[in-house]
Order: sequence, then structure tokens, then C-alpha cells
Amino acid sequence: MAIPQELLCLTDDQSEVFRAIIDTIVAPLTDQEESELLANLADIAIHTKDQITTFAKLPALHGEIFDFLYHATPPDQQKVFATLLSLLANPHSALLLTGHWSRFDQLTRQQREAVVNNWRTSNFAFKRLIYKVIYFIVTYPLYRKVGTEFQACIGYSGKDHVRNQPDYQPKRQHPRLPMMTTEEALAEPLKFDIIVIGSGCGGGVCAGRLAQAGKSVLVIEKGKYYHHSEYDLQETTGFDDLYENRGLLTTGDGSVLVFAGSTFGGGSAFADDLEEVCHRIGATTAGIEHNVPNQILAKGCRKLGYPLSAIPQNTSGHQHECEFCGCGCKDGIKNTTTHTWLRDAHEHGARFLDQTRVVRILTRNKKAIGIECIVHGQHTVTIAANQVVVSAGTLHSPNLLIRSGLKNKHLGQHLRLHPCHVVVGFFSETVDMFRGPILTNVSNVAENWNGDNYGVKIEAPTVLGGGFSGLLPWRGAAHHKEIMLRYRQCSPLVIVARDKDSQGSVSYDDQGNLKVNYKLSKHDTQSLIEGMIHALKILCAGGAAELQTTQFGLEPFRFSKTEKPDVNNPRFVQWLQQVRAYGLPAHGCNVMSAHQMGTCRMGVSPSVSATKPTGETWEVENLYVADASLLPTACGVNPMITIQATALHVANTMIAAYGNQKSSTEQNPEM
Repeated sequence: MAIPQELLCLTDDQSEVFRAIIDTIVAPLTDQEESELLANLADIAIHTKDQITTFAKLPALHGEIFDFLYHATPPDQQKVFATLLSLLANPHSALLLTGHWSRFDQLTRQQREAVVNNWRTSNFAFKRLIYKVIYFIVTYPLYRKVGTEFQACIGYSGKDHVRNQPDYQPKRQHPRLPMMTTEEALAEPLKFDIIVIGSGCGGGVCAGRLAQAGKSVLVIEKGKYYHHSEYDLQETTGFDDLYENRGLLTTGDGSVLVFAGSTFGGGSAFADDLEEVCHRIGATTAGIEHNVPNQILAKGCRKLGYPLSAIPQNTSGHQHECEFCGCGCKDGIKNTTTHTWLRDAHEHGARFLDQTRVVRILTRNKKAIGIECIVHGQHTVTIAANQVVVSAGTLHSPNLLIRSGLKNKHLGQHLRLHPCHVVVGFFSETVDMFRGPILTNVSNVAENWNGDNYGVKIEAPTVLGGGFSGLLPWRGAAHHKEIMLRYRQCSPLVIVARDKDSQGSVSYDDQGNLKVNYKLSKHDTQSLIEGMIHALKILCAGGAAELQTTQFGLEPFRFSKTEKPDVNNPRFVQWLQQVRAYGLPAHGCNVMSAHQMGTCRMGVSPSVSATKPTGETWEVENLYVADASLLPTACGVNPMITIQATALHVANTMIAAYGNQKSSTEQNPEM
């Protein structure tokens, strides 16, 4: 793939080093390595000999990787990466990083592999971070794009095999929600009772309830609205279109990968208030069918006597093969915010404006009176309102409030995550983790262990091909290709820890660019480790012949062909001790989070919180927050229902307190 000249930001020396890095991570194998690969995979019936030999000789696609670097990586990260390449292109600085008085690209492949493996197992966190970054940048773009030889050789199509059939029809049809056009947004001064900024779990609920109460409501969303029929269920477009920073957002130090939705409908496209929410979204365990990884989780738990329960799905009991639902639910079965609360809002007159960024909330005499926004990336518009609800999400709501002049010291602080770690088992049979329903079983065996409340859940996730390519530690080009050829035999378990005392915040530079700050505490680290030990035992009891963690310096465990997987096997017991001893050092493993909470937390006074218990800000009247940022602590489970119940509480409070307030036209006639 040719890279447009205007995007080239690397010097010739930097480019040569980058190509050498690529050809180290993913290299055509030698004849001897190819023979060893065939021998190692002799018992696997998934691949033909031709597929294996073709894959063995397959070179990396430089164009795809360069293109990914330029298009998907933020400019500041590109600059840091370019600096690293310059260091490796200079013999003097390269000596400190590689141990060789030579440019990296002038080393032999064997020497380069040794260097990368030394980075992986280094005692210095900085070198481990180098390994982590280059491994991801090289492998992720190769395996996520549909139609490449990389996907074909490992037997993975990269797309949903059910919903990409030519004659496919969604199981449930939903009419499109009408979005305001640019012309409609500019036609005349707009005035509403309530403006809701954000359309996710919080904003959608508020919009639905407030519109039902007879309020004129405008919902503004910075992401694009996609009708469920428009999802193409591919890892490239799915993550690029539906997630914050294309699904590549990390903490400032690169230690935690943070998944956050960024589309119309938000992250849901995954007491009385709680009961009402569960009823509205059809949360139930009826109709659940478990895919192979969830069956393995169940088998291991039963054998070990561990607790296990089904996870309620927002499907109203309809059977549903999720498969690529992380890239959007094309079936229309899941009762997302778009199909529930926002549909309620539409039926009661609410209007919607997508692809629009709110610059600031307008105030007068410490009261919210409207917003200023950039419509469809081009036109700056002010819109009047009696009340404004900020539901821009944990990562962005604080920034919008700060840009609007609020100064509460708790804005952006107290970030809570659910830190996660993945372990995997390899099985003799085909698993195909990307097929069937996802996240349907959970075990809380490690929630309370040895008298400590770890708050850990163990679930069976889906890891698509691109994400899997950089998940497990790289130990050489031949090892990498063998792991990828065994992708379809891999079954993962994710350990989800409840953040108890880790330190987190979000901050913003002068241009408003987001930075996520997070330091995992000793307690929360121990929670993940305890969860890992139990998850590995579950996989072993489920029949895994090989087990791996993402700990960079820990070798995998393999049962011999004459051994039956057994949690009491002395070698396995000793290996678990090594897992515990290695721990989760900074940049020495893969840690991620799909849930963010707490940056505008509610409380009893401005000395300890950013908002009142009603969701209204302490500093500005008629300005509310209604999203996960309100939560004062991590809830320990998928927070969707908690967020929606909290937003319902905020909306009901607004109705009760201001139900008789004058319309926006009367309230702000000059706007």
C-alpha cells in the first residue's frame, strides 16, 4: 500500500529502522523453521500443509503497517515513536538500547530477535514498553483487516459469518432515528427545554424520561449515528468508527488500554430505578446459548466446585449469536440505548444532532442557559435551553465542565476503572472464540478469598484476530506464527477487578486533548493476580493442554502428551507459583479496562464531590451530569444498568424540581 507523500513524517533512516523492526516481528521463516512449524502443528487438523507453508514464508505488509502508524496513531505518539527510531538509527544511542555498536537495521535477524526478546524480559520498564509498543504496531494492522493472506492462512475470515451473507436480514427491524441536517440546525435560533449532551447510557435515559414528561429535548452527540443495518462487523471499521481513539486509547504511560464507546448510543451498543431499567432493556437470562469458551468456563467451574452463574443479556429473551457484536449489533436484538430510551425520546418529540461537538455550556448568573457547539465540524451555533444535562462520559464530561468555567477541584479526579487481565488456554479441539454469544457466564470464585474482598469476576470474552495478534508475549517470528496458527484453538478468560484504591484521573492539554492517568494499587494488583490463579485453574480443569498469561517474562505451561490436564499436577502447581511471583510489573503484561467511572462524582458537599446527590453541579444551577462519571466508586460489574438507574434518578429529580418551569422560549427570549 502506497503512503501519501504528505503523511510521511519519518526520515529515511527512521523508515529503514522501522522496516527492520517489522521484518523482525513478522518475518518469512527459514526452511528449518518451517519444518519445525509443520512438526509442531502435526496434530492440528484445522490447517492444511499448504496453508502452514504459505504462512511460514509470508512477509509482513509494510504498507499496511506504515498506513496504520500514520492514520491511527495520534501525532504526539508518532513523534515519540519517531524519536525511538532515531535512537535505534544511531550507533551510539543504539548501544544503550541494543547492546550492539551498530544501527538496529544493520543487525542480523537473529541479533534483532535477541534484542527484542531482551526488551520483553528487561528489568527496565522503559525497555519493556518499547517491546510492547512495537509488537502492537506491527501485528495489529496485519490481522485485523479483512481479506488479507494473514487472516486466510490462520483460517479466520475477520468478519461475522452469519450476518455477512448476501441474503441476511436483521432479526428485529428498527426504524432509523432522524438526525437533524446542517440546514435544520442553522435555519433559525434553536430553543429547547433541555439539551442532553451525549447519547449513551446516561444521556439516552435522561432524554427518554424527560421527553416523556413533556419537555422539548435536544440530544447532541459528537459521534456518528449508525443504523444497526449499517454495521459491517469488521475489526477495522468497527473499532475505528465506534470507539474512542479507534479503540487504541491508553493511559498516559501506556500501561492500561482503555476501551470507551464513541458513537450515537454510546457504550451500550454493549431499587425502583434499577427495576425499571432492567425491565426497559429486557435484561434476562432466558434464551441464552453458551459458545465454546463459555462452555469451557462452565466445565472448569463445575469440576472444581467453583460458583457459576449466567449473565443477564439485554435481549428480552431472544436467542442471539453475538459474534462480532463488539463492532455493533447488526441483528437489532440487543436493547441498546438507541433501541429503547432514545426511541422513547423520539416518540415524544425529542430531536437528535449527531457529529456535533459541544464547545462549552453557556451560563448567566450561575445558571445554565444553553450551549455553544460546532455542527458537523463546520458551523459554530448557540442553542438556548432551560437546563443542560452533560452525559459526555467519564472521560469527557469533566473537560466540558472545565471548559465552561467550572472550577470544582474534584472535576477529572477519582477516576475508577475495572482493570482486566486475560489468560488463555489452548485446546486440542476447535474453539473459535469469535463465534456465538459472548460473555454469558461468570464466576465470582475469587471475589472473596482468604478473608480479603478482591471483588473479582471471571468471564469468557471474545478476542478478535487483530487484538489476539499482540496479546500473548512474542518470543520470535517463528513462535509468533505458530501462536497465530493456533488462534482457533484458544479459549480466553478475562479477570475483571473492582478498582478499590488505585489512583486515577483525566486531564487535558491546552488543545483539549485527553490524557488518562492511572496507577494500579497493590491491592488491585493482588486482586488481578488472585483472579489469574483461579482462571488458570478453571482452564486447566476445562481441559487446556497449554496455558499462558500475558506476563512478558513468564514462559507458558504445557502438559506433555502423556499427561492429562490436572490442577494438582506438581509442575502445574509450581508454575502457578511462578505466575504469582512474577506479578504484574509496569509494562510487563497487558492490562486493559472497558469501564470508566467517577470523574464527576456525586456527594454531599463540594468539598468531597463535583455534583450534588441530584446530579446537579454545585457551581451552576440547572446544569446536571448524568453518566458513569457520577459514580463515587467502582461498581465491580458491567456498570450499564447502574448508569441507567442513576440517570433515571437524575431525570426524575429534574422533573420533580423544575416541572413547572417556564419553557425555554419564555425563559431565554433574547437567545
